[in-house]
Amino acid sequence: MSIQNKKRPAALTKGEQTHARLRAVATAEFAKRGFHNTKVSDIVLASGLSQPTFYNYFQSKEAAYEELVGEFRRRLEALTQTLLIKTVMSPGEALDSVTSSFQQFLDFLAEDPCLTEIGFFQPPGCTATKAGLAAWIASNIAKEQAIGLYRADVTSVQIGKCFVGMLDQMARGQVSARERAANARGCATLLCQGLLL
Repeated sequence: MSIQNKKRPAALTKGEQTHARLRAVATAEFAKRGFHNTKVSDIVLASGLSQPTFYNYFQSKEAAYEELVGEFRRRLEALTQTLLIKTVMSPGEALDSVTSSFQQFLDFLAEDPCLTEIGFFQPPGCTATKAGLAAWIASNIAKEQAIGLYRADVTSVQIGKCFVGMLDQMARGQVSARERAANARGCATLLCQGLLL
């Protein structure tokens, strides 16, 4: 089939474009001002749209925020599920796999800084997001412990919380791709091999 004959994805309708614009502006405003300090009037002013238009797409500021943070959480949970290790590996392979997991999380968090700000760093959404991520990681770890990949004297819940704590600190600020790769390896080494020589 020639390139000209391939079907292109349908263009967004005007309504879909307006919704996407409101979402992008709301994300930026929430990231800049915080949830409590952002008003619907801030979002509509920055978007160049009217308040009635905003209310055609969202019932309230809270509904807009929940849609954005909810999408962020769903994508983060889906990513976590793809990182489950299903087979026993050598220590070197396990270290590489954990490094890859950290790398994928750090890259995900760097993808959309404004959405990450409201979904992962700022209250009120960050608390539930981090608790969810720790639980999703703990679920993976428990399965990996069950196949004998990881030690069981440290609980999967403890490991999940440690993993999230490392991500929280390593993802802050503008971190280059090279720094993310170095941070991923450092976190994985610390988690897999510990501090002692």
